Amino acid sequence: MISIKKKANIFLIFEIIFFVFFYGYYIYENKGTIKIKDTKTIAPSQISSNSSLGTTKFTDVEYKISSENNHEYVTKGNEAFITKNKPNLIQLNIVNSFTTLKDGSVLNIKSDKAIYNKKTNNIKYYHNVLMTNKDKIITSDVANFFSNKNLIKGDVVNFNTKTNNLEIHMKNKKDNVYGQRQAKNK
Repeated sequence: MISIKKKANIFLIFEIIFFVFFYGYYIYENKGTIKIKDTKTIAPSQISSNSSLGTTKFTDVEYKISSENNHEYVTKGNEAFITKNKPNLIQLNIVNSFTTLKDGSVLNIKSDKAIYNKKTNNIKYYHNVLMTNKDKIITSDVANFFSNKNLIKGDVVNFNTKTNNLEIHMKNKKDNVYGQRQAKNK
C-alpha cells in the first residue's frame, strides 16, 4: 500500500509535467514579437496626416477577430501606426486580411492602407483594394468590413461573409453593372 506522502509526491510530479507541457505549448505557439520604433525614427511621409507627436510604429502586425461561433478573421500589416490621441485607431500599411467562408473557400482582401478600429473591430481598406474568392476578383478604392454584421461594403460592392452573397450597385441608379466570371487557371 502506498503512503499518503508518496501519493502526494506522485501527484505533484504529474502536475509539474503537465504545467511544463502546457506552458511550453503556449510559448511555442507565440512565435512572433512586435518591434517598436520610436517616433523619431519614422519619416514624416510614413505618418498619416492625422497623427501628431506620440506616434508609435509597429512592424509585421497581426490582428485576429473571432466571432461567437469561432469564425476567425485575420488581418496582417507590414506596418502599424498608433497615435497617443487616438489609441483605438490603428493605421496599417500593406494590408492582407483573410477568412475561411462557410463553403470552405478563402476570402482574401489586400490593400495598400487600412484603418483598424480596436473597439469595434471594423476595418476600412483603401488605396488599391483587391478582394478575391474562388474565381471572383473585386477591385475598389474603398471597402469597409463591419465585424458585427460580417459585412464588407464598398462604394459599389456589398459582400456578406456569412452567406457569400455578393451585391454590386452603381452610385448612379441609371448605370448598369456588368460582370464576367473568370475561368480558372489550369
